[in-house]
Amino acid sequence: MRILLCLASAAGGIGTHVADLAGSLSAAGHDVHVATDPATRGRFDLPGDAMLTVGEVRAFGRGADVVHAHGFRAGLVATTAMATLAPFGAGVPVVVSLHNPIRGSGSSPRRVVGEAAARGVVRRAALVTGASSDLVADARALGARRAELAEVPSPRVPTLLATDRAGWRAAHRDALLARHDLAGETPFVLTIARVAPQKGIDVLAEAAAGAPGQWGLVGPGQQDLAADGPLHLLGETADVTPWLLTADVLVVPSEWEARALVVQEAMAAGTPVVARRVGGLPDLLDGVGLLVDGPQEASAGPLAGAVAAVLDHPDRAAHAALAARERARGWDGLDDSATRWVQRYRALARVT
Repeated sequence: MRILLCLASAAGGIGTHVADLAGSLSAAGHDVHVATDPATRGRFDLPGDAMLTVGEVRAFGRGADVVHAHGFRAGLVATTAMATLAPFGAGVPVVVSLHNPIRGSGSSPRRVVGEAAARGVVRRAALVTGASSDLVADARALGARRAELAEVPSPRVPTLLATDRAGWRAAHRDALLARHDLAGETPFVLTIARVAPQKGIDVLAEAAAGAPGQWGLVGPGQQDLAADGPLHLLGETADVTPWLLTADVLVVPSEWEARALVVQEAMAAGTPVVARRVGGLPDLLDGVGLLVDGPQEASAGPLAGAVAAVLDHPDRAAHAALAARERARGWDGLDDSATRWVQRYRALARVT
């Protein structure tokens, strides 16, 4: 098949997902191009040279079997471009994958404008997918003709599942902590996230001040954070695997997440997870992790309490983490996920 993927500027998980999907589709023999901006293309080594503009998506999409846009912004460009090639409901099918909810709250201008734009995008698409079940519900509420769940896999999961956690920790954990002036005998509480409002780093720092253990943050954007607080700033790394295996608990304080890659990876590593009950995290963690309810502004105390519960009951936490690891063994890998996408594409090409 000839497949055009569309992606707006990205620096995190969505870009990683599109790169993984493009690689798996290409390896399976499909002709894959990505329409995006030069910085994103270079960051994720994406194939093709099309820019994410209406004109270039229209030109590249004209000869495609399917156009697959990731996110509302890319979906707006793709549906606008392809609607001009053929009457509504005919021609090259457009798939729109949602990875984030509409921003803004209540009846704020941002929310109202965002919903109006999103409604037009999802109604033009032949298929809308959500990375979590709440995004699928959002798409249906906005008027999508067809909406379904499409889980986004992490490429690190197979390696983590194959790793002997206990053996790795015995050989490497204390040395990694010592290199960052952390004590091996003290429980280590980890968060992996970029510094952004959605990620709840302020809540994390507040929770760290009132909880046992030594808390650390790994991820980009830490240069503006206070270095003398209760949260150890551990910088950015290309491979988070050693940190996941070192941690005694992973904490996810985000205001919202879809099918968070780092949570998938922690589950595969056998690391207990504490997270807020938001977005797609219950899809992953119900029954095998600790989920904290309540508003973002009041979540520091419950997060700290949940971490304390994990550390106070290591046998119970280990049992839950083992169940989480077994759940992860049943997930699709990158190639299986790409195969499912090709099945969707071909079904749409026959129907449209």
